[in-house]
Amino acid sequence: MVGALCGCWFRLGGARPLIPLGPTVVQTSMSRSQVALLGLSLLLMLLLYVGLPGPPEQTSCLWGDPNVTVLAGLTPGNSPIFYREVLPLNQAHRVEVVLLHGKAFNSHTWEQLGTLQLLSQRGYRAVALDLPAHHAQRHDQQGSRGGAPIGDALPPVPAYPHCPAQA
Repeated sequence: MVGALCGCWFRLGGARPLIPLGPTVVQTSMSRSQVALLGLSLLLMLLLYVGLPGPPEQTSCLWGDPNVTVLAGLTPGNSPIFYREVLPLNQAHRVEVVLLHGKAFNSHTWEQLGTLQLLSQRGYRAVALDLPAHHAQRHDQQGSRGGAPIGDALPPVPAYPHCPAQA
């Protein structure tokens, strides 16, 4: 099978016999159809390489917008919760998004990645919460507005008439 695919370049059947029984034909060049097929394949690969779009370019909106204000605060109580909040840039906002503290993420990480700014630009109100006593004191907290309980950080969810549980 390999010999058929490669144009009989390989001799099947092992080593040559000591006494040749007949003339052995070895094909050393490719036929015209094989050359044409190889040329078309290379041309197709070149066209795909040139014609297909590359990876998307990095836009500056992912790195934050100077018009987006990130509010930081600390809730009162025995175990204060640190949070960062962005409001939507346009007045008609969609829904609220809560970004939680994780093993590798805290509110500062969400801000540095540009997630808070991007959500604000897209019309979302976003609040990034840290676990109690896990807010990074090393990060800048200028412009923080503390004093609001965490329940006040997010407005109540509106009741929808199509939900039977809230009727």
